[in-house]
Amino acid sequence: MREYQTPVKLSCEQCILCNELFILLGRLYNNMKKAILIIFLVFAIILIALFVLPGRGKYPPYPLLHTDLSKSNLYDYLSKDELIKDIDHYIGIIKTAHGDPFHSISEQAFNEKAEELKKRIRKEVGERIQLIDGYYYLQELAAAIQDEHTEISFNKEWQKSILNWFPLKVEIIDEKFYVIENHGKNDIPRYAEILSINGKPLQEMTAEIMKYQNNTLHHYKMQSVQENFDIWLQIYFRMESPWVIEYSYHNRVDTIEIPGMSYEEYKEKNQQDYQYSESSFIVDGETVPLLELPKFWYEDKKAYEKFIDDFFNSHKEKKNLVIDLRRNPGGDGRWGFFVLDYLTDSPYKTQERFAYKVSEPYKKIVRWMVHLFYYEKKIPRVLWWIPFYKFMEYYFKDEAVNILSGKMGTFVEAKNVLRDPGNKKTKFKGNVYLLTSHYTNSAAVVFAAIFKYHKMGTIIGQETGGREAFCSDRILVELPNSKLRAKIPVAIYVLPGNNPHRGVLPDINVEYSVEDYINKRDKELEKVKELILIEKSKENKILNDGAF
Repeated sequence: MREYQTPVKLSCEQCILCNELFILLGRLYNNMKKAILIIFLVFAIILIALFVLPGRGKYPPYPLLHTDLSKSNLYDYLSKDELIKDIDHYIGIIKTAHGDPFHSISEQAFNEKAEELKKRIRKEVGERIQLIDGYYYLQELAAAIQDEHTEISFNKEWQKSILNWFPLKVEIIDEKFYVIENHGKNDIPRYAEILSINGKPLQEMTAEIMKYQNNTLHHYKMQSVQENFDIWLQIYFRMESPWVIEYSYHNRVDTIEIPGMSYEEYKEKNQQDYQYSESSFIVDGETVPLLELPKFWYEDKKAYEKFIDDFFNSHKEKKNLVIDLRRNPGGDGRWGFFVLDYLTDSPYKTQERFAYKVSEPYKKIVRWMVHLFYYEKKIPRVLWWIPFYKFMEYYFKDEAVNILSGKMGTFVEAKNVLRDPGNKKTKFKGNVYLLTSHYTNSAAVVFAAIFKYHKMGTIIGQETGGREAFCSDRILVELPNSKLRAKIPVAIYVLPGNNPHRGVLPDINVEYSVEDYINKRDKELEKVKELILIEKSKENKILNDGAF
């Protein structure tokens, strides 16, 4: 027989509990819907932040600088102890981060120089030292290293303290100072030799300035003195307008007092155009194009590359071409490589060695460079902690990975020794003449060294200001008390060539006399024209010989 269970009857209390349970479950369900909606909205906001507004935020700040230079006053004071602590800090950074600090001076001699400077500081009258004097103490120590990229940065804001500028533009020829331009209201003739200023002989002034010159080669030291003579005169020697000038002209010595000129006048008279440009000159009916590159760094890289492309494409059929680097102090070597690519079909060596020294300051800079790369690629800032730099392609990838993982004090060797010029560019097959001067430095030296090593043409002019082996890729480090900025190169760069301790030597050396300036001669271009005429003469002789 089938059995049936008797239905359970719920009491009133149980019914009430069940009803409340259903109500609770309903509320929970509604709350869950709200929670899901909130989670969805948060997730949507994150997606928008990540992919709709990528790369937003402030430009990554340089990690080793913290002070606004515009607030610096060269006549501010710091204590002797503060300056000495900055010297000790500088020594530590040099030994830690500098690529090759003891190439020209031993570590012991460097330490002795630092101790000598500290003694002189302690002997100074009073307990405080003006910032500008602190700058010169530190620059004297930096100059002891004898490297053109190692120095204490001179704050350009300090130039505002100069009320009246020196109106004479000078050129140093055979260790003598000659007036090349006179922008003032005075009777000193052009090409007069300046013998003394305010009773101080120029040779004495030069000897005193030399201890602050960090450049290695003597001719580049003199070039630097010449370029910054007004700064030395007024800020270092504190000789302000008017000046008593003793000068010699046509074997007659005279003395005259001259006033200064306003900064506006000075700037207008001494304005220089550093834009790349094209010009030409004619030799025996042939138009010869000239490419002047006053530096290897411009704001608009695409415009520069288009200009170079257009220049070579328009002159590909020419027999002769001139590249002028006489006013080029350097920049970024890759801008020079872009030009060199037009001069060869084969891969060319860009270095014998390029090595970065691993240090904590440089690791901070490399992380910053990686962040700049992320910023430019619009990678969301919230994802910057992810090491994308290990997997993405960029020019500095291998070095960045190895530096950030490297052991302190070791060197990371750059791998790209050979550069492939590619076959997309129209190669120039004619004669190339490269013009250099004592002012040619840094990345321009790189260009000249590669050009010479690979026999891409003929170099005419003067030995370059920078050496074939030098320290490169400098970083800026702010000193803790004075807030001065130290420029410290972190890499060793050895260029192709046979003279690591010299600049790039020209194939044909050219030097100037005072008479050459008086006659406004361009001796480098004169030599180019002479060589072109010789080549034309040879060609004509071959043609004439073939006719018979």
